[in-house]
Formats: sequence, structure tokens, C-alpha cells
Amino acid sequence: MKPIAVYAVGRLVFGIAALAAPAPSGRLMAGDGGAEPHAQAFVRGMGGREIGLGIGILGALRSGGSVRPWLVAGVLADSGDLAGIAGSWRTLPPEKRWFGVGTAGAAAAMGAALLAMS
Repeated sequence: MKPIAVYAVGRLVFGIAALAAPAPSGRLMAGDGGAEPHAQAFVRGMGGREIGLGIGILGALRSGGSVRPWLVAGVLADSGDLAGIAGSWRTLPPEKRWFGVGTAGAAAAMGAALLAMS
């Protein structure tokens, strides 16, 4: 499987998990507050976003279309996640800060690297 397809499937799987199980996903990303009902709404939204990006990339690959707009959208989304983590830094549990920076940062870096190769 091509690296870009692996990246897209990873986004898709993460999105399905967040949409299907928002409380555990939210707790994993933000601590106990992430499992609160109001936070679950945002986790579901993130899940939908990830599903859309994953399907968009896979669809572009299948049709021979350009994946670049999808990669740009992914990098922007991941950068937005990093900005959100930075804005909540003081209130996030320390281990969740670094987990969030690590996952969002890795996704942004991978998207940027794939964008540079496409």
C-alpha cells in the first residue's frame, strides 16, 4: 500500500473511532473532561472531519485526481488542532498536552511530507 493510502486509512480509522466512541476518544485526547457530553459533540465533529479527509484522499487516489487539495486541508486541520492544544495548554493534563502535540504534530508533518512528494 502506498504511504499516502496508509495516511488516508489512518485518518479514516481515527475518524470512525472518534465518531463511534466519542467518550473514550475524548478521554484519550483530553482527559476526563473529554468524555463530558458537550466535549463529545466536538469529538464527533473531529471524527466526521477525519472520515471526510480520509475518503477524499482515497477517492482522489482511486480516480487519478489530485490529492493535493485534500493534503492541504489535512495539514490545515492538524495545524488547527495544534493551535487548539496550545490555547488549552494550561488546563490540559500534562500527559494529554504531549499526546496531543505528538499526534497532531505527526499528522501535520506526515501530511506536509506527502504534500511535498505529490
